[in-house]
Amino acid sequence: MTATRTRLDRRGSEITEEIRADAAIDLLLSLAAHGPLPDPPAEATHAAQVIREALDELTSTQGALTEALVASQDRLLAVEALARINVQGVASAETLGLLLDKSLALTGASQVLFLEDMAVTMTRGATDQLDEHARIAVSTIAAQPDKLLRIVESSCAVVGTLDPDGDAERHVAFFRPSDSPFSTADIPLIQAIDSALGVLLAFNDLHDRELAQAAVEREHQLASVLAQSAIADEAPRSSAVDIFARTVPASLTGGDFYTFGRADGAIWFAVGDVAGKGLPAAMLMTRAVAACRVAFLANRGGGLVEVFAGIEDELFPHLDDAGVFITLTVGVIDESTRRLSLVNAGHSPVLLVHDDSAEPIPASVPPIGVVRHRVPRVSSFALDGRDYLLVGSDGLTEQCDRGDHQFGYERLAELCRESAGRTSRHIGETIFDHVDGFAAGHPASDDRTLVVIASTKGGS
Repeated sequence: MTATRTRLDRRGSEITEEIRADAAIDLLLSLAAHGPLPDPPAEATHAAQVIREALDELTSTQGALTEALVASQDRLLAVEALARINVQGVASAETLGLLLDKSLALTGASQVLFLEDMAVTMTRGATDQLDEHARIAVSTIAAQPDKLLRIVESSCAVVGTLDPDGDAERHVAFFRPSDSPFSTADIPLIQAIDSALGVLLAFNDLHDRELAQAAVEREHQLASVLAQSAIADEAPRSSAVDIFARTVPASLTGGDFYTFGRADGAIWFAVGDVAGKGLPAAMLMTRAVAACRVAFLANRGGGLVEVFAGIEDELFPHLDDAGVFITLTVGVIDESTRRLSLVNAGHSPVLLVHDDSAEPIPASVPPIGVVRHRVPRVSSFALDGRDYLLVGSDGLTEQCDRGDHQFGYERLAELCRESAGRTSRHIGETIFDHVDGFAAGHPASDDRTLVVIASTKGGS
């Protein structure tokens, strides 16, 4: 802080000098040391003026600092209020409006616009020039579509993008009067506000998706219950054969199935596995069960090949359209003779346990849905004494333990040989128990289905 003074040199010429505030104070202190002066010299007058100007400048600076501190404190309080709003909740209109109110106070804007898909859906602040400001916001977004923050050329408006990865296109626009434009100091605050609004909207989108997903899951659960109900709860009772049947889906819905029919002293059965998992497989499974039951009834007195052809004719168009297939074993038991005949269309495992051996019955045609109108080979045999037929699904043999080793066909065949002569329920329960024990808590990767048909002679 300086002032000027004028003095005469030795030749009487005027000299103008700058006097600093500290020099002025030294001068006044020096003059005061000589006692009161009736007529203060010009140097003292100039020194006093310098000090007055310095004090005025200090007062002005102090006032500006006070105003800045008050403004800063107001913004800090507003930011704290913004932070106290639960931005992790659902973005109701009330919550969003509260955030826009706080944004208006924080930024010193005269008007704030919230836009969804380039249309103003909420405003705060002044209501005049709304149409003009909306036009400015939309044109600014269109001119700079990839920017997260856009400053209008006059600096009287700033337009930000909210949650750019969200489900909808949303923006917020801040407007100030032309005599109070935004500055670079305002940008970090606006970015923070945009971020808070974006978080709120992102949580809202997530909430909406979760609600939609929950609705879909409820529909899937209902459809799954209906699909699983298509599988018979109990196998038919007979004095000639003893039947065990069970399916355990790997998830809520499954593609494995079995079904039975009875006509003219014969028990028909089918065991299948729809390729794939989840609800689509379960829906095809219900269609397959219905097709089998219809074929059993429609071909009373007909042969096994004709029944298989009827099932294939019903299912093939649907499987071909869906690009999937069904492995299937279809058979019939003559209750009077205990003679069992079956055809195998790509299904496994299918084992005949006879004389303490477990022999696989291989497929003679591909799964249904792969190639049409192939005539299957019929395998026939009588169930006597300790004999039984086992038809399972690959969820049994492919079950893994914690070391990622599969249960496998050899373990299954060994269990079958050891279980010969027991009731079908004992055989079925033993196999499920051994598979569960082998898994040791490792989750099932596929459905497990098992049908055991044993002779009632010698079962224990």
